[in-house]
Amino acid sequence: MKKFKLFMDIQKEENWLNAMAEKGWLCKHVSSIGMYDFEKTTTSDQIIRIDYQSFKTKEAKSRYIELYEEYGWQHLGSTWLHYWLKPADGKDELFSDQASQKAYLHRLLAYYGTMGFLLLLITFSILNNSSPYKSLKEAYFTPGLWEKEGGQFLFSFLFETPFALIRFGAPWLLLVWGIAFAWMYLKYLKRVKKVE
Repeated sequence: MKKFKLFMDIQKEENWLNAMAEKGWLCKHVSSIGMYDFEKTTTSDQIIRIDYQSFKTKEAKSRYIELYEEYGWQHLGSTWLHYWLKPADGKDELFSDQASQKAYLHRLLAYYGTMGFLLLLITFSILNNSSPYKSLKEAYFTPGLWEKEGGQFLFSFLFETPFALIRFGAPWLLLVWGIAFAWMYLKYLKRVKKVE
C-alpha cells in the first residue's frame, strides 16, 4: 500500500508510522516527496524511529548506518531523515541518554533554523524587488493582454493564468514554508530547554 503524507514535525511523523505499524502496516520505504510504501505484516511489535544526520562523506554515512545495524536496527532508507526499524524489545530508543537526545535536538534546531531563515530571506528579497508577486494582475506577462477582446482575450487569459498563478503564488508559498520552519524551530527550542 502506498500513502502520500507530508510532515513538518518529525515526532508526529514517527508517531504516525508507529500507529500504522500497530495496525499491521509496516513502512518499508519513504521517498523524499512524502510517498510511503507500506507492507502488510502480522507482527505489530515493531518500532520505527527517525533521526536527522548530515554527513560530509559517504564513509561517515556508512559508519553511521553500520553502528546502528550492530545494535539491531534496520535502516529503512533516508531522505533528509534516516528511518530505522527494530523489534520492540525495551531498547528501542535511538537516543537513550540525555546527552545524545540533546545533540539530536540541537541538530534539528540547526536544520529548522537554517531552513526557516533562508526561506524567509528569499521570500522577502523576492517580494521587495519584483512587482509580479505583489498583485495577481501584474503576474500576467502577455503583452497587451488586458486590451484584447472576445475569444482572443479568453484564449490568452486562460493560457497565461497557470503561469501567472505560479509567479504570484511561489513567494507566498515560500513565506508559508519559512514561517512553518521558524515555528518548528521555536517548538524544538522549547524541548531543548526542557532537556537542559
